[in-house]
Parts: sequence; structure tokens; C-alpha cells
Amino acid sequence: MEVCLGTGQRIGDVLKMRSSDIEEGGISVNQSKTSKHLWISIVSALLEAMDATPKLAVFILTNHRATDCWSYRGASQAVRNIRKEIEALDYDIHSWRYDAACELVEAGCSDDLVSAVTGQSPQMVVHYTRQKRQRAHAIEAQRRRKTLR
Repeated sequence: MEVCLGTGQRIGDVLKMRSSDIEEGGISVNQSKTSKHLWISIVSALLEAMDATPKLAVFILTNHRATDCWSYRGASQAVRNIRKEIEALDYDIHSWRYDAACELVEAGCSDDLVSAVTGQSPQMVVHYTRQKRQRAHAIEAQRRRKTLR
């Protein structure tokens, strides 16, 4: 989860990440869907999670034998089992990408900055963050309104 949130990448790309992709405080990503190449700075929560995880293979997330990358099916099922256990079946792996984009917007990042991390087009950044933006704008609008009353 931390790799998905920390990088804002699709689970398929996260599962292909190798330890050797980590360089100079960031991780290099080749997005399979868009063919974009990104370098993403590693945030502290992700660094802590990675430091606490034994490095068993060349891939950051490995299968149970630590011989290859974790399969999409295996990762999806493991996450589904946890979601079922905590009664959160409405939330899926893809929502972590949405959450990453929204966290960046909440931190005050421009669309360009969000796109630099997620690799999304400007239109997709707006699509993913629409609700968070509306809420932030409503709060700011009402804050300004208070100054008139």
C-alpha cells in the first residue's frame, strides 16, 4: 500500500518495481500504460516501510517464494482479504492512486506537480482530484465570506 500511495502509480507498475530502480532518493518508474518514464522522490512514510521490509529478491514486492515479482492476482487477492476483514470492500487497490493525487492537491501542489508524481495528464489530474478541490474551494470561499459579515 505504501508503495502505491508513496509513488501514485498503478498497481501493475508498482509490482514491476525493482530495488535497483531506487536511486538518489527516488525511484525510477516506467509506466506500462503510458510508456512514460518518471523519477519520483521517495517520501518518508514509503522510506520507513521499505526500510522495515526485508529485501528478498530483485523486486520490491515479491511472490511468497521471493523468486519473482508479486502477481497482480496475488496482490489483489491479498488486499481483498484484508479489505473483507476490516469491512472495507468498497475500497480497492486503484483508489490508492486516487488518494495519492488527492494528498498532493491537499498539500497545495499544482496540477503540474501532481502530474510529475503520478504521470497523469492534466485532464486526469483534474478528474481524480475534483471532489477534493471542490471541498477546498468551498472552505476558502466561506472563509472569505466570513470576513464580510
